Amino acid sequence: MTTELFDPSVPAHAKALEKLERDLIVWFTTVRANGEPHAVPVWFWWHEGRLLVFSEPTTAKVAHVRRGSPVLVHLQGDRFGEEVVVMNGRAEISERPAAEWLAAFRDAYEAKYADAIRDYGMGLDDIAAKFDTVIVFTPDRLMAW
Repeated sequence: MTTELFDPSVPAHAKALEKLERDLIVWFTTVRANGEPHAVPVWFWWHEGRLLVFSEPTTAKVAHVRRGSPVLVHLQGDRFGEEVVVMNGRAEISERPAAEWLAAFRDAYEAKYADAIRDYGMGLDDIAAKFDTVIVFTPDRLMAW
């Protein structure tokens, strides 16, 4: 269970939780049917011990998750190879669309991604409509230093 993965009294775990709240991009890695890895940078939201990714429904990552692909997620470390956060786990496609998920944390999400949303040139409602498929990643293994 996710709550046992993170021990806030461990400095690397505390830093990992901070990065999950603060960082804008996570690398989301799945495996193609032929065994090749498929890694893409994505916006994400850390919510109740799970990582949420809003996606267009026709992307490779969505197809891989639907097929039951293993998933590895990692955040960008610093330039010296520190502040590393790597999580393995399982992912599933939510039956709830992005707009429904956003109702729980819209203001905070909009604040976190304000610059990116502006640069993307679409309002959050339009983004939620376009990226309406929600991948829910639940980590079961953590590496952090």
